[in-house]
Amino acid sequence: MDILYAPWRSSYLKFGGKKPKDTSGICPFCSKLELGVAYDEQHLVLRRFEHCVVMLNLHPYNAGHVLVIPYQHVPELHQLSCEVRGELMEVASAITKMYQELFACDGLNMGYNSGKASGGSVPAHMHIHILPRFIGDTGFLAALADTKPISFDINAVYQQLKSPFASLEI
Repeated sequence: MDILYAPWRSSYLKFGGKKPKDTSGICPFCSKLELGVAYDEQHLVLRRFEHCVVMLNLHPYNAGHVLVIPYQHVPELHQLSCEVRGELMEVASAITKMYQELFACDGLNMGYNSGKASGGSVPAHMHIHILPRFIGDTGFLAALADTKPISFDINAVYQQLKSPFASLEI
């Protein structure tokens, strides 16, 4: 696939038919969240809740692609307490409602990957993806040239979403 602009995706390239392994053993979510609120903007954290956090996906499919991540480091949804799962679902529900109004999108994708074969990039720390979708957002480049153009500045999207997320009610 040709890439117009997505240099951060180079870590997903396959070398010798195998995905490179992260030998550091450090969770990319936990390591960012442990730094505290002072680093939230640097790590694109939009809002912290009691049991989870919402941050922009560093590798977005569309503008506004967020991750809802529990603070608890577990690979599976069922390993979280009912209280944490409840908050995750309430936050996700509030985001979908907000996104329908904010983006006037034609649809939404929401889900999480479970297990190695699911394609999840961070299988050790479960998280929920939510992203707005628009009719035609795949476009002719993706269909004909196998290329996905990234036509937005993630930092500008972060600045635009800070206020709506600050007032998000769950």
